[in-house]
Amino acid sequence: MRTVFAALAATLLLAAPAAAQTTDTTPTIAVDGNGTATLVPDIADFQAGVLRRAPTSSAARHSANARIAAIVKAAKAQGVADADIQTSGLSIERGRFHHRVRYTASQSLTIRSRDVAHLGALLDAVANAGADSLEAPDFGFADPSIGQAAAERAALADARKRADAAAAQVGLKITGVRSVDLDPQSAEFEPGASGGSSSSDKASSAPTKVQPGTQEFSATVRVVYTAAPA
Repeated sequence: MRTVFAALAATLLLAAPAAAQTTDTTPTIAVDGNGTATLVPDIADFQAGVLRRAPTSSAARHSANARIAAIVKAAKAQGVADADIQTSGLSIERGRFHHRVRYTASQSLTIRSRDVAHLGALLDAVANAGADSLEAPDFGFADPSIGQAAAERAALADARKRADAAAAQVGLKITGVRSVDLDPQSAEFEPGASGGSSSSDKASSAPTKVQPGTQEFSATVRVVYTAAPA
C-alpha cells in the first residue's frame, strides 16, 4: 500500500510543473466600439377625450358614452384593432355651474396607430367623431430591440475596424474574439426630431399632417480580440 501512495505522490509532483507551463501567452487587443442607428418610428400612441355636462348623472354619462362609441367606431374604420384601444380615464363629478347642480362625465381613450404614415387621417377621423381633446402622439417602436440591435451591430463593426488598425500598427493580425461586452457602460436611447400634431377643424379641408421624425439608438461595446504575428 505504501508503494502505491509513494508512486501517486511522485506522479503528482511530476505533473505540477507541467500544469504551470499551460499559461496562455496569446496576444490580445481590447477595443471599444461605438455605433448608432437612426430609425423612423412605426407606432404612435395618442389620447382622445370627451367631456359632457348634464343636469343628471345618467344624462351626462349617456352623452359621454355615445361620443366615445362614435370615436371607437371611427378609429376602427381607420384600421385600428380592438386591442389597440384602451380606456385610460373615466370620471363623473357633481358640481354647481351658474348656481345649478350639474354632472360632468369625462372619458379618455389611448389609441395606438400601427400605420404612422396615415396617422394624420386617423387623428382627423377621431376629431370629426366628436373628440373634445386630442393629445400629441407619443412615437415609438413595436419592437424596441430592433433599433438597439442595429446600433450594436454598428458598434461591433467599429470595434473590429479599430482592432484591425491597431494590430497592423504593431505587426499583428486579428485571429479571433476572446470576449464581447455589449454593455460596458449604459447604452443610450436618444429621441430625434419628432413631429407633433393637432386635430383639424371640421370646417377645414386640409388634412392633419404628422411628422414622426426619427429616433436614434446608440451603443458601446468592448471586445477583446486574439492576435498573432502578421
